[in-house]
Amino acid sequence: MSVDVLLARPHSPGNLGSAARACKAFGAGLFLLDPRADASHEDARAFASGAEDLLDGAVRLADWEEAEEGARAVVALTSLRGRSVRGLPPAWTWAAARRAARDGRLVLAFGPERSGLTTDEVRRASGRLSIPTRPGFPVLNLAQAVAASLALLAAGGSSPRAGKTEAAPAGAPALRRLREELAAALAASGYLGRDDDAVLLELFSPLLRARPTAREAELWTGALRKLGARARGA
Repeated sequence: MSVDVLLARPHSPGNLGSAARACKAFGAGLFLLDPRADASHEDARAFASGAEDLLDGAVRLADWEEAEEGARAVVALTSLRGRSVRGLPPAWTWAAARRAARDGRLVLAFGPERSGLTTDEVRRASGRLSIPTRPGFPVLNLAQAVAASLALLAAGGSSPRAGKTEAAPAGAPALRRLREELAAALAASGYLGRDDDAVLLELFSPLLRARPTAREAELWTGALRKLGARARGA
């Protein structure tokens, strides 16, 4: 099972250190996108407690696309908190997340303590996950959410699936290219306007739910590229 944790803009040094400790305990990698917390802060070191090496070795990312490179899927952790699901990627089960982690590299993305991931960031994910908390109080501390998520993944074990071997789903970069070609083809046809991102995501969601293989994603991407070119030529 291959799992990495992505923390976007974490503010608390204590959370940063605690998240590193949870990652080390469960064998996950740690990625940081525009961190606001200092890994050298005394609270970060104290809460890491034995995982200082992981804290110091955390990979700093320049943008979201770097997280997608080499990943089978990037999944957003969000409780939604009243946010509409319209235009968001499909909800995943934890069983589906375990399968993705066995098929390849799974990235669990967490937003900052004060606001969580932005809607645009959630839209860029392959899917979304939520921790099964009580509906009346669905929000956990960031480091607690990291630890709980990694525990939920580990709870299913790491044994391969029984029965017929299935082709692995397309990775996050291939899905991003597919989404881009879908957007270009629909724009060229005149169906989508400049501000129709939510509509695009609604149209793309069935493809994400279907979890196309690398070959299927490649075929769809090629077909949409030709359709877009034909529409622009017309």
